Amino acid sequence: MSVYRILHYPHVLLRKKSLPVVSFGPDLKTFAEHMTSTMYAFEGIGLAAPQVGILRRFIVVDVKTYLESEDLKDWHGTISLTIDGKPMPLAFPLSLVNPEIVRHEGEVEFPFDGCLSFPGVSKGGTRRYKFIELHAKTVDGKPIVLACDGIMSICLQHELDHLEGVLFIDHLKESADEDEVVEEIHDAEDDPATRKKLKKLKLVDARNEKFSF
Repeated sequence: MSVYRILHYPHVLLRKKSLPVVSFGPDLKTFAEHMTSTMYAFEGIGLAAPQVGILRRFIVVDVKTYLESEDLKDWHGTISLTIDGKPMPLAFPLSLVNPEIVRHEGEVEFPFDGCLSFPGVSKGGTRRYKFIELHAKTVDGKPIVLACDGIMSICLQHELDHLEGVLFIDHLKESADEDEVVEEIHDAEDDPATRKKLKKLKLVDARNEKFSF
């Protein structure tokens, strides 16, 4: 499977709104597989299509590392999942097509936020809804309902923001200095270990793929 090149801030596409997915065919399934392999290659817990330059309403999520960590147990939260109207056990990765938040409650401040489009940048203190109910589709077009709080809620809100051209720095309790953020990203990009890893991954530009969905 391909590993996509992730766009870094301040790339213009990260501020664009995405369009709905309209076709649930083989191309979408292939894209989902490549997005998942990209998320894992960069050790992320979520990834949105605009982050690889594809302006479609699609995200992948896997917060299993958080849920298995005792040090982060305060953020484990609760998660309920139904697919096609049937309660389902939680299984990762999750591919969510045309996701939208239909209900939310409360507010929480998350201290560990970061983003694969902001390598080397850690700006804790993002404000999010505490609980959300999200509706989406599987890559086969089946309806999904997710009700959650904790890290799943935080991650989903982060990824859905990407579909609106909104970034995690927009939610900070205190505004981030843009020049400082860009400098931190450049420092991370120039790190020899990072450059070696990226070369080994043989990254693919998703914008050159001929997908139709």
